[in-house]
Amino acid sequence: MRNFIFPLQFLVASLVTNFAHALPTARKIDLIEIFHPNIKTGSADLIVPLPLNNLSYQKILSEKYDSNAAWVKEESIRFDQHKYKLRVLYAHWNNAVAPTLKLHEILLLSNRKGVPAKFDSYFLKSTAHIQTDGIVKKTATEATHGLIDPDQKARAIYDWIVKNTFRNPKVRGCGRGDAKATLTVGDFSGKCADINTLFVAMARASGIPARDAFGLRVAPSRLSKSLGQVGDVSRAQHCRAEYYSVKHKAWFPADAADVRKVILDEHLKLDDSHVQNVIPNLFNRWEGNWVELNFARNVHLPNGKIVSYLMYPQLYSGNTLVSDGINPSQEGYTFTSKVLSH
Repeated sequence: MRNFIFPLQFLVASLVTNFAHALPTARKIDLIEIFHPNIKTGSADLIVPLPLNNLSYQKILSEKYDSNAAWVKEESIRFDQHKYKLRVLYAHWNNAVAPTLKLHEILLLSNRKGVPAKFDSYFLKSTAHIQTDGIVKKTATEATHGLIDPDQKARAIYDWIVKNTFRNPKVRGCGRGDAKATLTVGDFSGKCADINTLFVAMARASGIPARDAFGLRVAPSRLSKSLGQVGDVSRAQHCRAEYYSVKHKAWFPADAADVRKVILDEHLKLDDSHVQNVIPNLFNRWEGNWVELNFARNVHLPNGKIVSYLMYPQLYSGNTLVSDGINPSQEGYTFTSKVLSH
């Protein structure tokens, strides 16, 4: 067994979220991920995204794993040929007979508003899935018509997406995360990666740095019941989004996709008073019941493969993708969370 122990000190974000319903300042979370990859013979590779660490709103207090793999190693990989990195756990079995891996983490999560950071033009970039031209640029221009202030434009884009998109429960996993594809669907529907990538693309098209944030719900929500998960969180992956305020020199959350989740899962309408309370509380704020894995797109995996984003574990047999992690039973994994303190 290998252990990574991190300092217990935790700096609570200086900009603490004040939801309409009082939220805990920080929560200590126990997260256990168990993998029994469904490969009977031959070699196997399992790539598991690991949480970000040493953030003002997220800290790993301990992290350890145990496995019968030939080798397991933690790797930091770059994405999209950029200076930023994400952490993964990479396990390899030479002969996959009853392969197993257990990852156990203790995390401390807090609510947050803005997180100070330097301006980075990388997050204005147009990419294969975050396009800033054509229909994306046209839609962003319409949504921000008459506005000059970038922060006001970001809010206008958020409001436009809340009003005009829809969560489609039939979309596989969290969606493709392709802005133009979402806009060319007749009803602008999708899942969280589709809807929040659209926010990111429209923001970039308006000259506002923005990025997706990929993670996992691990605790109940006090903002709205459908926005939390505890216990079995194997299917609790969720993509959030952020935009950069040049005025405040900080990253701020914007999660229009979760507004649409509340509407669908709680059988409400947009003008319902509860939804109207949720809308402002998912802009410039996020709740510390979700662990952030990374904000990467166009990820180059350690085995040489490339994925649009890395939020689910990836299982390979030799050079062939066996499972993209969207179906836990197919890949043979379970994630379990428990709130230890709040």
